[in-house]
Amino acid sequence: MAAAAALLAGCAGDIAGEMSRNVQVRDRVMHSIAADSALAVEMTKHLLGNDALRLRVVQTVLADDRSAQYVLARIGHNPAAVDYVLQAAASDSAGREHLMTLLKGMQIAMRGTKK
Repeated sequence: MAAAAALLAGCAGDIAGEMSRNVQVRDRVMHSIAADSALAVEMTKHLLGNDALRLRVVQTVLADDRSAQYVLARIGHNPAAVDYVLQAAASDSAGREHLMTLLKGMQIAMRGTKK
């Protein structure tokens, strides 16, 4: 029994190495995570819990057109998220200038539809 426990401990400790060396093992592990919504949420939280990994996850999501559109649509329907975006955009003079140009364009367009 001790030998089996030691063997399992050895395998578990080297899972990262095995995943990087063995494409089949990596695919099985990743498929298992993706197939189980609870595991997928747990892995997502793990990835987002680290600044460097969070950056890579966000860059990956925004690099995929469908994912980026989904995220932006969700932001557009969430007033607090829209506020965050506007605050970020207005954080420097170039962003503020761009925002003002957009808002002025919206005002002009709205005046044109009221006639």
